[in-house]
Formats: sequence, C-alpha cells, structure tokens
Amino acid sequence: MVITAPPGPFIRAEVARRAWQAVSEADVEALARASTENIVWHAAGRGPRSGDYRGRREVLDYLASLGDATERFDLDLEDVLVGDALTAIVLGLKGRRADREVETGSILLLRFEGLRVAEVWAVPRDQMAIDEFWS
Repeated sequence: MVITAPPGPFIRAEVARRAWQAVSEADVEALARASTENIVWHAAGRGPRSGDYRGRREVLDYLASLGDATERFDLDLEDVLVGDALTAIVLGLKGRRADREVETGSILLLRFEGLRVAEVWAVPRDQMAIDEFWS
C-alpha cells in the first residue's frame, strides 16, 4: 500500500506509542517495523553519546548501548502530542551508572514518512545533567 498523504494525527500518535513501547521493551523487530530503513536519530548535547545516528542498524545499536552502559535507565511515557508536521513523545527519565544519577525529562520529536518514523530529535529538558551523566 502506498500512502501519498501524511497519516492522520490519531494514526501517528498510535505509531509513536507502539514505537515507544518497542524501545522500552527492547523489541528490535517491532522497532524495525515502526521505522524507515534510513532513520536518523539526533541526540542533542555535547556529551560522548551526542550526535547523529544514521540508518536502522546504527540507531538500534545506539539505543541498545544506552541500556548496556547503565545500571538503570528508566523512561516513562508522559504524553504524545501530534501536530501537522511532527509528533512529540514526552518522557520522564531516571538513570544510574557507576556513581552518577540523573532524573529529568526528554522530548522526542518524530518526523514520519508514511506510517514509519524517519527522523527523531532527542532533546532532554536538562541537557547539562544528561551530558554530565554520560561523561
């Protein structure tokens, strides 16, 4: 099926929730189905995990590395907001690694191509706390 118009807001909100659930459950297959092959993930900041990750494999490896590098990395879905061009996932975040802890929030802005996530901008509410946590 070829979709020529952007999917409606309720459909994009449901796809965003399913993609988020796949991330939180480390369900690689579901996340692959929810994303384009050439997905780009932009991780804000100046820390060692900041930067752009391109392509499904690189994005999946990046997401897996976040969990692998922490003792705890909990992300709680707070809301999904849908606009004309972008969909936002609002998250609460708690993490612990070695002697460092972080508690803040984050917003994931999603750009869709059809019914798949093509681009993500991950923007924490407290960028300095995130950079310190990963340094």
